Amino acid sequence: MIEQLPVEFLRLLGVVLAAVVAAFAALLPACVGRDRVRSVLADRELLRERARRIAPYVGGLALVLAVNKGLLRRLEAFSFEYGYRATTAIYAVEGNLVAAIQDAIPRAAVYYFGPIYVVGYVVLLSFPLVAYAFARNLRPLKRLIAAYAVNYAFAIACYAGVVAYGPRSYRDVPGADQSAASVEPLLLDWFRGVTRLTARVNVETNVFPSLHTALSVTVLLAAVFTHEEFPRWTPVAAFLTASIVVATMFLGIHWATDVVAGTALAAGSVALANRVVD
Repeated sequence: MIEQLPVEFLRLLGVVLAAVVAAFAALLPACVGRDRVRSVLADRELLRERARRIAPYVGGLALVLAVNKGLLRRLEAFSFEYGYRATTAIYAVEGNLVAAIQDAIPRAAVYYFGPIYVVGYVVLLSFPLVAYAFARNLRPLKRLIAAYAVNYAFAIACYAGVVAYGPRSYRDVPGADQSAASVEPLLLDWFRGVTRLTARVNVETNVFPSLHTALSVTVLLAAVFTHEEFPRWTPVAAFLTASIVVATMFLGIHWATDVVAGTALAAGSVALANRVVD
């Protein structure tokens, strides 16, 4: 299995990249405009200036991502040693809400929510990074990159301090209420290859807060702030964000509590990013 993993990784990566390129091909002319893209790309001096001004923000985000990846297993060990075990407390707050969400949505919807959770998420996070490079000024792009970095930095701290399993694993947690409604691990059952790959960049206890929710809502807030300049992107961002938030729960990955915490993290990250850019 270990020898097959790189091949599987490259195959899935190719599918994701192809889907992202196709989405960009449709979104760039629709949400940014061909004329705007051509005019910016034609001005090489402007491109160099913009690249120079945005470089410190990209460097900061890259540093946070490198720390997150490099310390992933150490943070996991630290959280198990010193972190607060929150799974049963989360269930005590919200009970069988996630199970009810799964029951309310037809199982066939996994063919929509599964790809949305992976491909839609990549499109949602990456497209505004490109689109805002063609904005009248770089403030939206700086703010978004800074907000991404803040989201990841705070999430790292939360994952180090809180040990929480998602609803799909609740019954296996010591002290769990065995009468709790069952939550199916739909992503694992239907897209097993994807979950094996995501396990390489994440751990099962990193659920509070939901980083999928935090970053998606961050993009939505940025889209609202830039609605006047990119009006067609706002409804697309809203649709993708709503789909991803529902997917996190429908697929059995996150609790509603994680989603609420992720939304709060997004709002705080955008507010702090505004101060950083100012």
